[in-house]
Amino acid sequence: MWETLPEEQKAEYKRMILAFASLTELFAQKAENEEDGADYGPIINSKFQETVFQKTFHASSEDIGNTSYDAAICLKLPENKENKYLIGIKTFGIGSGDQKIAQFKANHDEWADTINKIESNSKSVENNKEKIDRINGELYKKLAVDIANLRNMRILSSESNLKGFSVKPTDDNVQAVYHVLMPSEKGEDPCIFVGETSYDKIEVECIEVLGCTSPKKPTNFKFKDGKHVYKYTPADSQLYMDFQNKNIIVDSWKVVYLDNPYKVFSDIADKIEGKNTESKLVNTIVKTVKSQPKIEKSYSWLLTNKDDEVEKFSGFNNFFGVSSKLAKEDRPKRIIALKDKFYHQKNALISEIISDLEKYLLTSAPSKEKKEQKAEFRNNILAKLSKVKNQELKNDALKLLFRTHQEMYIPIPDSKNFHKSNPKFFVDIGKDLFDDFGTLAVEEEDRSFDLIFEPSGEKIRAHITQDYGKGLASKDCQAILGKWILQDIFQLKPYEPLTKKRLDEIGLNGLRLYKIKGDNSIHIQFIWIDTDNPPLDFISK
Repeated sequence: MWETLPEEQKAEYKRMILAFASLTELFAQKAENEEDGADYGPIINSKFQETVFQKTFHASSEDIGNTSYDAAICLKLPENKENKYLIGIKTFGIGSGDQKIAQFKANHDEWADTINKIESNSKSVENNKEKIDRINGELYKKLAVDIANLRNMRILSSESNLKGFSVKPTDDNVQAVYHVLMPSEKGEDPCIFVGETSYDKIEVECIEVLGCTSPKKPTNFKFKDGKHVYKYTPADSQLYMDFQNKNIIVDSWKVVYLDNPYKVFSDIADKIEGKNTESKLVNTIVKTVKSQPKIEKSYSWLLTNKDDEVEKFSGFNNFFGVSSKLAKEDRPKRIIALKDKFYHQKNALISEIISDLEKYLLTSAPSKEKKEQKAEFRNNILAKLSKVKNQELKNDALKLLFRTHQEMYIPIPDSKNFHKSNPKFFVDIGKDLFDDFGTLAVEEEDRSFDLIFEPSGEKIRAHITQDYGKGLASKDCQAILGKWILQDIFQLKPYEPLTKKRLDEIGLNGLRLYKIKGDNSIHIQFIWIDTDNPPLDFISK
């Protein structure tokens, strides 16, 4: 990536980074015996680095929530071609070791048994690394695969939630990289090294365990996949990567320290608080703030219910519901047709499956307990289907057991009161959305609106649905919204329900709907909500 970026933009990026690094004396912590003028390694503020990178290279800011990337660049080339870069931005000393790239707090308890077993095994081999590695080899491998799959899932989710551009499976011009600034160490000539290395998904099938980091900490272990070397530490449930610092250098910049960096901030303070309050600097700040789109109304809420769980049979998991969309009078007919279709098979298991399907279709489940029982019965049928080689029967059975795997709607908390309190948020229909019984009282087109996925900016047509307007769904085809949310954002397999566990793994547990002043479109973004410190627009359940 670095070689392809425009030279004038790289020069401006270098200029801004070196300007900050020149102020190092203000931020460097001295030892007790050090005097002014002592050598320091250059200091770079990571957030400053991200901001300058995004501005100088016209990159989109992707560091929202728990997303995997910090920026994205779409570089225009001759003949209408493009190079697209997904970028992780980091800064660390040239002499530093492995760097944190991910954390898996939500999965620590899930892996606790494996970690405890490693600890227990290691006590029996008297701090011998070779024996520790041998006795725990399979456990290390199992844990490494779990970590890799989760890491890859987060990366795929982030690719589906980009602001800068969309990533399609067929794209061959997208490259993911780590862009790194590595200051020299104290005592060396002050310098900043620019580094670049690939930002890869972990090749699960190529994982090779390298063993524990030391006999004293047997649960800390390393593994590689042929591209990078990784380290996992269970105490903080963090994944580290060896960046091979000195092998990834693509450029180097000499740093010059200012003799009096304090004066720089003093001059800024004079301009802001002194007589020059109408200075060019202040005017620039004001204009920048005013140019941002103004959010007119905004509401956010958790994706989980009062029990801190995702509703299992409705909303995002509407496809997982146990009620059939077939009319009651049509269900026996469908079973008869199924029996006629597969009668010639003369197979006891197939006959048993068809009998179970009949029972499943004709059994009602009005309560949550009954729904759970029916879902368990469905699992038993699926287990039997897995033993049958007849793919046609499997396809027919799935259509009876499930709705379309992308069928879902976005639940609105306390929808009756939400619409009464905010009658013009979604649409301005000039009358009540539903009648006294909760039935929607206006035509579908009159309760439809443009829904914009954030941060990508992709727009679809959506509408208010369900009694009391309790849900939002994509218009004409529910699969549009289902694919973006279920398959892309949360990386679910077909017929896999969304759970609290998956929310924690991806790092997104809430959503925000908002409107921009002067625009009737509804913007939607998935976010992480800290329940101990919720945002101002938060709606509790």
